[in-house]
Amino acid sequence: MAISINNITVSFGGWDLFRELNFDISEKERIGLVGRNGAGKSTLLKIITGESTPSSGNVSIGSNTLVGYLPQQMNNIDDVSVFEEAMKAFANLKDLEKEAKKLSDEIAVREDYESKQYEKLIEKYNHTFDLLNILAKENPEAQAEKALFGLGFKRSDFDRPTKQFSGGWRMRIELAKILLKRPDVLLLDGPTNHLDIDSICWLENYL
Repeated sequence: MAISINNITVSFGGWDLFRELNFDISEKERIGLVGRNGAGKSTLLKIITGESTPSSGNVSIGSNTLVGYLPQQMNNIDDVSVFEEAMKAFANLKDLEKEAKKLSDEIAVREDYESKQYEKLIEKYNHTFDLLNILAKENPEAQAEKALFGLGFKRSDFDRPTKQFSGGWRMRIELAKILLKRPDVLLLDGPTNHLDIDSICWLENYL
């Protein structure tokens, strides 16, 4: 399981938003979270990401699981250009390269081939190496361009400061960054609220 939600309860002043909630998120699952306003959809997503704490219960996330989260409300993006902000998605490439090299060196000197620790080390290396290959298989600049074009930006927008855009367009920039990071689990809280039909179709095909 990528993520396991175990007996989650959220209470406010003696009233339960939800009680003893249990479910798992497995690889390749596509899950729609549906409910009226105030039912706790955003609260549950924040609990999964660790931004909020439940009244009781816990969330278990696999050690190699990268979670991407697009909230409904975001903090202001830095005062940089649209393209520069999108390229921040690749800031961890160097870190991944270093991590893959470190794991490879450690594997080379290990001899406990039958141990659980060795098995976990191999799994972590494979996950890191696969993610590195995915992110680096195409020029990062080209990947960023495709994502921005798909979400409705024009090339003339790329050099404009993000502060010139509305909250809805800033959300599109953040969505582009999250998609470019290729997370294992993608949590989207109302992602189509600010998208036109063309961008919605592009997002559906991308996913």
